[in-house]
Amino acid sequence: MTSSISTISIFWRVLMIFSLSIFGAAARKAGWFKEEARETIANIILNITLPSLIFVAMTSDVTWERLVLGAAAPILGLGLVLVMMAIGALLARIMPLADWRRGTFIVLCSMPNSSFIAFPVALTVFGQEGLAYAVLYDVGVTIALCTVTILALQDGTGEKGSWKALINPCLIATLLSLILNMAGINMPQLVLEPLRIMGNATTPLAMLMMGYLLAGLNVSSDTFTLELWVVVASKLLFYPLLAYIVLLPLKLDPLVRTVSIMVAAMPSMASTPVFVEKYGGDSDFAVTGVFVTTLLSIVTIPLMVGWLG
Repeated sequence: MTSSISTISIFWRVLMIFSLSIFGAAARKAGWFKEEARETIANIILNITLPSLIFVAMTSDVTWERLVLGAAAPILGLGLVLVMMAIGALLARIMPLADWRRGTFIVLCSMPNSSFIAFPVALTVFGQEGLAYAVLYDVGVTIALCTVTILALQDGTGEKGSWKALINPCLIATLLSLILNMAGINMPQLVLEPLRIMGNATTPLAMLMMGYLLAGLNVSSDTFTLELWVVVASKLLFYPLLAYIVLLPLKLDPLVRTVSIMVAAMPSMASTPVFVEKYGGDSDFAVTGVFVTTLLSIVTIPLMVGWLG
């Protein structure tokens, strides 16, 4: 019964998050979401709400003791992203893909939706301790998000030397929160609560953007290309299998191993279209990739959790 309830909870959680994009699509059709607002919303997410979400998660949801005990989780998160990026880059050259689409393809294959979906799933299935390890894993993903993800997207725009983009609010929030946590400095609720409220706006805003972009897609037989199905296979099948193979021989806490594999099985990062809007790439392909991997994850995530269980 417990397994059944967990599976149903996971299914509805993924479906609920995905359904938020309907508001963005409706806003576009009604003319409430204007084209000129795209960059503004992307900047709000990347410079205000997402850094707030990261800072609160790393200063109030995880203790330094927990960080030490689960020190392998962020290393695993970052390492698996880098390996999948290298594999994605190789696949992009084999197919081959145009430069302007290559970075988007690599990000879709390598960046998991580690916070928007993985956190509630970890809490539902494994409790607070599982959630803590999911947050730790996300530290590595966040470091990749703020660095190599940006470089991968810029690679297709000719801005290979634009290292200034790496000094951004998301990376600053990650480093600052780690320093404060290590120093044992507890931030007052007067600071944390406004940041928590602001951070909670990240998911709806990101899905609003995705819905807006999704409503502008011209879906045809050409939409479901070979590269799209390669993204689906890489993200939902090969990525968790790779995580399982890599983690199997390591002497890790069983829960750290299980949560890490579960996070690796998440669909492509929901905010990929936001990063593409900001740093360059194929917006239509980004939206389609997130849409299809998230839709299929409604089936694959419960199956993966049941297998791990």
